[in-house]
Amino acid sequence: MTQKDPYGIPQIEAEIEEMIEQFHSREISLCQQLINGYLNGFKTLPDINDTHGLKTVLLLLTTRGFNSLWCSFNLLRKGYYSQSIILTRSALEDWLTGEDCRTKPETLEILLQGKDEFWKREFKFHQMAKRLPEQIEESWKYIYDSMSSIAHPRTPSLAMLLAPNKGIRLGCYYDKFHFLRAYQVWMVAISLLPEALYNIMDSEADDWWQTYSPLYATTLPEIERVKTEMDKLKK
Repeated sequence: MTQKDPYGIPQIEAEIEEMIEQFHSREISLCQQLINGYLNGFKTLPDINDTHGLKTVLLLLTTRGFNSLWCSFNLLRKGYYSQSIILTRSALEDWLTGEDCRTKPETLEILLQGKDEFWKREFKFHQMAKRLPEQIEESWKYIYDSMSSIAHPRTPSLAMLLAPNKGIRLGCYYDKFHFLRAYQVWMVAISLLPEALYNIMDSEADDWWQTYSPLYATTLPEIERVKTEMDKLKK
């Protein structure tokens, strides 16, 4: 029989998850409520009659966004902050692509026709963001750029791997600032995608949205609260 390694990653993950649950039970509980509400939206999803392909594409994008946010949450609660942010960033890209499909038929046609090369060349995410309302564009660009500095091998993402004792953070770990940073951007994404799902539904989903929309409304003050807490930690 193979003995368990007491210093193995699964054991450390369990310890870090317990620590995060202890220090951040409020945040973890809210994440669970929000992601479960999102999941319930799919359970109430009616049959989609789609002649132009828009609703099908939007459904697939919101599904992809849910999968990313579910995995992101599970990485967050185990102490994998960079990896959580990378998946949250992907979910925000899904949301932005869906918004662009609504207002720019060319984006929808590219997705439907599978013109990947044209997509890479012409439809960068910052170009899509420019077609959002100005205030949303500025917020999205700031958040997206901050996540990109973690998603790519840049100085901020590498610095996260350096422990205060000059050691290297291999696997999961607990750091309050890193947790809050990953949690905050997750809140941004979860504030957007469920409403995008609701917008492709018919009236059958009204009960679901009336039940859960007040919960999603709590994300904006929560994002501001976390920002204030992070600013204190920076000092």
